[in-house]
Amino acid sequence: CVLADERISQSGRLAVAVSGGSGARLRERVAPSLPGATWFEVGGGTIDDAVRLASGIKAGHYDAVVGLGGGKIIDCAKFAAARVGLPLVAVATNLAHDGLCSPVATLDNDAGRGSYGVPNPIAVVIDLNVIREAPVRFVRSGIGDAISNISAVADWELSHRVNGEKIDGLAAAMARQAGEAVLRHPGGASDDDFLQVLAEALVLTGIAMSVSGDSRPSSGACHEINHAFDLLFPQRAAAHGEQVGIGAAFAMYLRGAHEESANMAAVLRRHGLPVRPEEIGFTVDEFVRAVEFAPETRPGRYTILEHLDLKTDQIKDVYADYVKAIGS
Repeated sequence: CVLADERISQSGRLAVAVSGGSGARLRERVAPSLPGATWFEVGGGTIDDAVRLASGIKAGHYDAVVGLGGGKIIDCAKFAAARVGLPLVAVATNLAHDGLCSPVATLDNDAGRGSYGVPNPIAVVIDLNVIREAPVRFVRSGIGDAISNISAVADWELSHRVNGEKIDGLAAAMARQAGEAVLRHPGGASDDDFLQVLAEALVLTGIAMSVSGDSRPSSGACHEINHAFDLLFPQRAAAHGEQVGIGAAFAMYLRGAHEESANMAAVLRRHGLPVRPEEIGFTVDEFVRAVEFAPETRPGRYTILEHLDLKTDQIKDVYADYVKAIGS
């Protein structure tokens, strides 16, 4: 066990944040090799949960914080570790999104959901045996998030051309290559080679965000559309990766990259991901509303949505063309 071999903590004094679900099952396996660890069960993914965790950790003397579980637990642990000034190790139990190794903690608050800047984890542990035990929908979600990088980087380059926004070439290259590696891999969720490529892509995306200092390499129109779904329909929002996947394929079509859009939609479909909003329970009108509202979710971010500034009827028309282009 990486956590027990003294590279992370010589004294073995670790504060381990764990979820009640996948993390609790892993705890039974890992706990015997970590006798000096203190385990903190985290209820959810809210700012209050993260602050409570930080208070608990502050009361003891630890060398590092370990977030063991899914995205919510790791984000809580990131925030808490930053608050108490300790390094963080992320131990992922699923590959649902690129937050494993990112300098951002996304937490629910009274106003909805906020993104908080935090230091990157000093280590990320991904055991494919553990990943395979998670429901396949988590892998699918990670696929959508990774592939959406391609659209996000295209938005960044657009803003660079139109507005002169500074672009970090290394961060852009890392994020794009991560997305392309997943897009082009012939394997699927039951294939170890593919899972390794997906895990590496998600970690690489997190590192790209650290290099650029923000979420620009992985968040463009695709994520604006996702945020719009979350804000307009909070009770009905689908998985993050499902929403950004649809957003990315549609954004690629909007920018005139019709062949790339159709290819992206075909790959998403092959992995069992949706490519039309109706497949995740939204009507065309609701999707159009989300696309129209999307730019308001990230003021100051320039993407193909801000560039085209489409009105309701124009979005409807383009969506009809998109559906024809991607086929059934």
